[in-house]
Amino acid sequence: MYELLWFMLVVMVHSSLSRLELQLSNIDDEDLSGSLVAFDTTTEYYTVPVSGKCVLTCYVAEVRSFKVLWQKIDRPIVNGNQTNVQEQLTLIAFDGIVYSNKDHYRLESDYVGSYNLIIDRVNEDDQGEYQCQINTEPRKTKKIFLTVQVPPRIVDFRPNPPLHSIRSGSSLTLSCRAEGTPMPQIRWRIRDVDMNQGNLLPPDNSNIWFIPSISNTFPRTVECIADNAVLPASNRIFTINVEYPPIIIINNDLIPTEQYQNVTIECHALSRPFARIIWEKNGKMIEKNKMSNTRVNQTMTTSRLTIQMNNNDDFGQYNCIAENIHGRMEAFVLVLQESMQGIQNEKNHRYSKHYSSKLHTITHSTILTTTNIYIERDIHISSSSYRLWTTNILLYLLFLFQFSTIHR
Repeated sequence: MYELLWFMLVVMVHSSLSRLELQLSNIDDEDLSGSLVAFDTTTEYYTVPVSGKCVLTCYVAEVRSFKVLWQKIDRPIVNGNQTNVQEQLTLIAFDGIVYSNKDHYRLESDYVGSYNLIIDRVNEDDQGEYQCQINTEPRKTKKIFLTVQVPPRIVDFRPNPPLHSIRSGSSLTLSCRAEGTPMPQIRWRIRDVDMNQGNLLPPDNSNIWFIPSISNTFPRTVECIADNAVLPASNRIFTINVEYPPIIIINNDLIPTEQYQNVTIECHALSRPFARIIWEKNGKMIEKNKMSNTRVNQTMTTSRLTIQMNNNDDFGQYNCIAENIHGRMEAFVLVLQESMQGIQNEKNHRYSKHYSSKLHTITHSTILTTTNIYIERDIHISSSSYRLWTTNILLYLLFLFQFSTIHR
């Protein structure tokens, strides 16, 4: 009897334990799957400027005994695009503790269920994919893709000096490459305020500016600007020195003057580098103390030569010679002797022209004087004849009156 009761008790205990294990197993399965956990798995995209602050949000309701994890996935970049080859997982935080060695990561829970990751002073390396996970089976994951906007910066992949000295007629290549996020656009402009040669510029977004044959009028200062709408933009200035042989300009190449007068003649030379200017007469160089050279601007030099015309040898041809490392040019000025008679005749000629409208003729001053005298004499003679005629008439009338009286 006791044995039967003991057997029945053992069966009842075993049945109860089986049912309890089944219930516990069902509870564990439900907890591990996280079916009761509210977790937002929406993929999000963030864009933040470099050095700014970024808040990556992650919300978990009814987290229970599960743990929240933050990690970053780094993918190598090939040809400017990220690849899935050799992904590198970096643990940032787990269960409320930050494990990253970067001091600008921190966690923030501003309300119940929030497990936000804060990134202070964002840098370029922070760009990439972030994951907020809970350790369910399978794991639940929220993906956040962070893009860090980086201002443009101009980089050199090959030597490209900012100062170019080049011979006129040669080819020139200017290079301007930039990096940044998003990829910057390149544009060129001419900085010289007195130059308006927009037709020389290459198309927009051209990294290379190729000039097949540069002229001596090419702008001295040009600039490339890289811009991607993230401030500040980046620029690079190129200074171009186009070198060429001298070009001489003489405004007055024929100078008449008198003896014993001082004469100053001028000669302008355009060149780069600056030309050395000398004056010669009859193949002999003139002393430097008689000349002065002045640099007008970056390419022009003006030379002035002062001569005292003491004798006949001082008149004649004067040669202005400009020379630099690229060539030599020569021009001349004629200084001619002018006589006093020629000057007087020229003055008389101008005086005659001035009064030609009154006299209806162009003559020298001596002729003008004679003509005036003749005119005045004509007027005088005419006046005397008129008075004589009047007197004769009166005498005739008086004679007739006396004659008539006698006959009476």
